[in-house]
Amino acid sequence: MTSCEKYILEYSAGRATFRSCGLLSAAEESGFSKTAVNWFLHKLTSERKLCRVGRGVYSVVFRQEFRNEPDEPLINLARQILDQYPGVRACFYQGAILSPLLHHLSYNALTYIEVQRELTEILFHRLQEAGEKVYLKPSREMMQNYIDISKSGIIIKPLISGSPVTIESGIPMPALEKIIVDTLCDEDFSYLQGGEWEYIVENAFSLFSINSSRLFRYAGRRGKLQEIKEAIKPYYYDTYNYTGH
Repeated sequence: MTSCEKYILEYSAGRATFRSCGLLSAAEESGFSKTAVNWFLHKLTSERKLCRVGRGVYSVVFRQEFRNEPDEPLINLARQILDQYPGVRACFYQGAILSPLLHHLSYNALTYIEVQRELTEILFHRLQEAGEKVYLKPSREMMQNYIDISKSGIIIKPLISGSPVTIESGIPMPALEKIIVDTLCDEDFSYLQGGEWEYIVENAFSLFSINSSRLFRYAGRRGKLQEIKEAIKPYYYDTYNYTGH
């Protein structure tokens, strides 16, 4: 960390909010150039160590990490699949991890398995033969008419290349950035799209730390970059400086 970054963070630490003009004046008196302060202020905001809360007004950002610890049944299922298909690209989670982001929708008891496309049908038939209630990439209509999300079942769908994942208890699970984009894109999440999805975005940015560059890259892969930029403008001011690099 540079001395200028350290100065900005120390300056902001004792303040609920601060104005950039006040920071610039104080920093110049301490020997830092206006150009350097502006550049590092932009950098720290982009890294979400600071947050712009108004025109020229900033605050320190304190956000918790989004954690989606798998339970024992999910761990066992995931390990069984990972052991059976070594090296497979996969992601596992339960619909319950959406609960902290939702407003008032019913509990989602489904289990989601995302694997590389060529294994989706193979895994679907194997789990079906094992007696599981399993659905292969269900459509919007199927979700609306035939699948009760309050009852247990398994949804299998292809894992999108470049999906942001985290490792929890040795199991690959979706990062929050992936959840935000997938709930906008996927037909099986159609029940969340609209006002409820806007609430998901609001809650995500209010409560949790988000890697905006990772969010933008994945949204771009899914053809939803502009929609994501528009949706998060109230929470992250630097959306239109993203170039995809």
